[in-house]
Amino acid sequence: MSGNVTSTLKAAAKGTTFVFTGMAVSQVLWFTTKLLLVRSLSKEDLGIYSLILALTSIIALLASLGLWQGSTRYISIFSGQGKKEDADAVRRSTLIIGAIAGGGACALMFLLSGVLSRSLFYKPELSAPLMIMSLSVPAYVMAMNIASVLRGYGSISPTVYFIDIGQPFFFLLFLVPVFFFNLPFISVFYSYVLSAAVICALIAHYGRRKAGPGPSPSPGADNYVRELLKFSIPVLSIDIMFLLFRWVDTLMLGRYGTAVEVGAYSVGVSLAVLLNLPLIALGFVYLPIAGELYAKNRMPDLARTYQVLTKWVLAVTLPIFFILFFFPGMTISFLFGDRFADSVLPLRILSLGYLFTTFMGTNSMLLLVFGLSRAVMKVSAAGALLDVLLNYFLIKHAGLGTAGASLATSISLIAVGIGYSFVLYRHSRIHPVSAGCLKPAIASVVSGAVIYAVVRGLALPFWMLPVYFLLYTGGYVASLFLTRSLDDEDVFLLEQVLSRAGIGPEMTRRVIGKIYKGNTGKLI
Repeated sequence: MSGNVTSTLKAAAKGTTFVFTGMAVSQVLWFTTKLLLVRSLSKEDLGIYSLILALTSIIALLASLGLWQGSTRYISIFSGQGKKEDADAVRRSTLIIGAIAGGGACALMFLLSGVLSRSLFYKPELSAPLMIMSLSVPAYVMAMNIASVLRGYGSISPTVYFIDIGQPFFFLLFLVPVFFFNLPFISVFYSYVLSAAVICALIAHYGRRKAGPGPSPSPGADNYVRELLKFSIPVLSIDIMFLLFRWVDTLMLGRYGTAVEVGAYSVGVSLAVLLNLPLIALGFVYLPIAGELYAKNRMPDLARTYQVLTKWVLAVTLPIFFILFFFPGMTISFLFGDRFADSVLPLRILSLGYLFTTFMGTNSMLLLVFGLSRAVMKVSAAGALLDVLLNYFLIKHAGLGTAGASLATSISLIAVGIGYSFVLYRHSRIHPVSAGCLKPAIASVVSGAVIYAVVRGLALPFWMLPVYFLLYTGGYVASLFLTRSLDDEDVFLLEQVLSRAGIGPEMTRRVIGKIYKGNTGKLI
């Protein structure tokens, strides 16, 4: 194993661990919030909430104008070059544009709430929640812009602490009295807006202390408005495509189905997206690392790092997939109750699509590193269009409802993953597939099928789920050794993980050496 790959993997392991920990805490909080909502609301109210959240997320993204990426890029470049005044000018431009765009989006969403609810979704009951949620848009846009500015100055912790963790924490905090005192359903949306306002105030205070005052008249600020928008808006188109994959099925169900179907479908989605968390955490950290390797023309190291990290992300994802795919009914009943039996099939279908995305690894990130943003945009656009068309046909014309929505989304995810990987391989001959990844994955599938075949006929209680999870995880770990799929880089990453648990590298290598029965020359 080369020293270059070692240092790269160490940086990736350290950064990914921090981001993934923050995302894990965030998802626990969001999941707890969803659990509280599902157990307290009717299926129809849950569907309305999911629709409103989807619309608000899309409008907030449009209002961001892609500045979340652009400001980070320019501030980091100018700071690295010692151009503090230029970096400050970009910061002020970012906040001024964000304030104007966020305020404008809020006004439009408020004024068009009646039209959207009556003419687009044929659900007048959406109007009042839309008006309320419009107030969260400027707060969310400004909070994200401040986080991106701080990230440009080299600080990623505010994004983790304020955005990833703070937002769901305060939303959950404000929701508890809503359900404790049995307040009206509309109070859920007031709680969301209040949480967004609190986070915006907190990160603004933090940002003022770290980076200085906010927007103020500055001769240099206006010079970067056009340049920021020129870079950021094309990036925004890519973000929109990714967001469409997250919400187009929910929106199409809301358009051609019922609020009850949307509520049932949202339960399956909330579980299936958990499969993407390890990949998202890796992508957040891997982009600058891959950029450095590419800039130094270390293509073999870049390719090898991509394969090793993809294998480990897949290893983390597979046990989650096993539970969601083989025991969806038991999982849903345990978490959300018996009302959502119609969420089982969508969850199984969505799990397959999200697992395939993980198997392809951070292919879109590498395309951006290679400067192929236009190819990413084309593949994403084609995938989003395919998703819309499939949802339209399967929901409206085929009448498949939630099953059709999940099938459309999974097919589109698989098509986009193949598209990214095809472009990546054609450009660089880099691919995520290796024998060390395929052999244990296939072996784990066999062990999972055996476990499922043994227990499917037994009427075992839901508390056996952790036992199934541990059995499968043990089978996967055993398959790594039995198929001799551990390489030098894998042992290094394993040492990094176990060292955080207090196990020294000598003990790790001694155990692996005994398992390999002396054939550790390839590892040590």
